[in-house]
Amino acid sequence: MTVEQIKIKSRARFRDNGGNCFSLSMFMFSIVGFLFVFFSSVRLIFEEVGWEKYFSLRNLRYDSDVTIFWAVILALITPLLIGEWWVINRLYVDIARGEDFVETKKYLNAHVNIYGLKTLRLTIDMLLRKFIMLIPALAGAYGVYYLAAGTPHAQLSSLKLLLLMLCIGFTGVWLGIFTRYTISLAMVGQIMLLNPRASISKAVALSKKLMEGNHMKYFVFHLTFVKFIPLFVFIYPLFVVYPYYKICKVTFAEEILGDYWQDKLRATVRRWRRYSL
Repeated sequence: MTVEQIKIKSRARFRDNGGNCFSLSMFMFSIVGFLFVFFSSVRLIFEEVGWEKYFSLRNLRYDSDVTIFWAVILALITPLLIGEWWVINRLYVDIARGEDFVETKKYLNAHVNIYGLKTLRLTIDMLLRKFIMLIPALAGAYGVYYLAAGTPHAQLSSLKLLLLMLCIGFTGVWLGIFTRYTISLAMVGQIMLLNPRASISKAVALSKKLMEGNHMKYFVFHLTFVKFIPLFVFIYPLFVVYPYYKICKVTFAEEILGDYWQDKLRATVRRWRRYSL
């Protein structure tokens, strides 16, 4: 299917499951709202007792106590947010296909220790892979900064000017390589949503295989949603655009995965439901 055909199919799915999409969006934004209210309340309490330094960006950089405080907070809250994010993405798979996502949610909540840990491992693995791939571009960007900012333009010798051009060219080329590599990993998350017990390395290898020749299609697919960004100023369009985007993403993944689309988690949920009664 073309990108337009994918979006036509997704719009039909969205219309059929609009209520579930809206309720799931409300759940997601309620988490964001809760965090905002929680940290705002903590900030007010800290200011009352004279601990306002813990919410100062300047102290975050220069005060070790503040740094440790936020490091602990992030260490505690990040796994929970990653776990909830994975659950929401998984529920969108069921909603897009018109299946009962309530049973899936019950199963995931009952096995949160297993899937939460796997999700955290997957997130860390993907971030490390992308960061390692980005290192050459960061080195090139530092070279550009060092040569351009560290030397006045009037004092740039021919050699330094040549090195500057090489650094700019290398950084640009490697950013292109990095973008292609990142897109090649686009199906890893979807594969793990369908089969969380799968090996991450095998999911990476399969994603690279499936995305070969589909990089531009993936880029165009996301480019079609850029027109919605200005609407986000009004906030409320997010409750429609975001679930529609998630439905489109599931439909796009179905097209890319093809015969590799094997929803083993759904089969596991059915077995769990049958034997838990």
